[in-house]
Amino acid sequence: MLKRTDETLLLVAHGSSRPGGDNPVAMQARHLKSLGLFGDVSCGFLKQAPFLSDVLNQIHTDKLTVVPMLSGHGYITDTLIPEALAVLEGTHNVRLCQPLGSHSGIADIMAERANSIITSQSLDPADVSILVAAHGNTGNPENAVQARSLAGRIQAMTNGAPTDAVFIEEEPFISNWPTMTTANNLIVLPYLIGGGLHGAEDVPEMLGLDATDPAFDALSRNTPFIGPLSAHNRSIWCCRALGFEPTIGDIILDLAG
Repeated sequence: MLKRTDETLLLVAHGSSRPGGDNPVAMQARHLKSLGLFGDVSCGFLKQAPFLSDVLNQIHTDKLTVVPMLSGHGYITDTLIPEALAVLEGTHNVRLCQPLGSHSGIADIMAERANSIITSQSLDPADVSILVAAHGNTGNPENAVQARSLAGRIQAMTNGAPTDAVFIEEEPFISNWPTMTTANNLIVLPYLIGGGLHGAEDVPEMLGLDATDPAFDALSRNTPFIGPLSAHNRSIWCCRALGFEPTIGDIILDLAG
């Protein structure tokens, strides 16, 4: 990519009302800034500091490219972010990119993680089930459609390991996994960019695991997965949020064009 010193790259994320620990979005912003490809690289959040509205007031380049650090299209990407960006109308050249989770490379990253667990843990591929754990939204089917498509692609890249999309807020719920899967080994791939409360508490609890287990706090840039954990007489491996994956930076740059 050619240097674009007259342009700011802005990563926009939901954020957490209970922020803490590593923030993968801020981590990716720091990494991309260190490459020196843009005049500036920053991040802004809807639910935590630095807030998107404050960050937009500090943009000092004429051009702004915005990458939503979200799993797919929804109210945030299609309404809230455009409304916030309207403050720059007439003063900046703003380009809003597709959300991170819609990039075709996401399936490759998730499948590679699943395959790495199968190999490193010496699992029998014929005795492995995979879950794509997504947020879901009963008012907008887009996230579920994307998650199911993603599950199909991951299954094709993991030698046909049965792969299902399950959700926090719509059926089939993550908690349905014992009746949806039959393998003794379960790999859980979050279709979540930053993790936050969903990754730290909702997903483990819905799996039947102890969300207060310190092992979940370890999921970060340095710890790609934890396991085996045990629930319902099965062995479970839980992966970190997508935002921590090192190759996410390449996908952000590809979306930014």
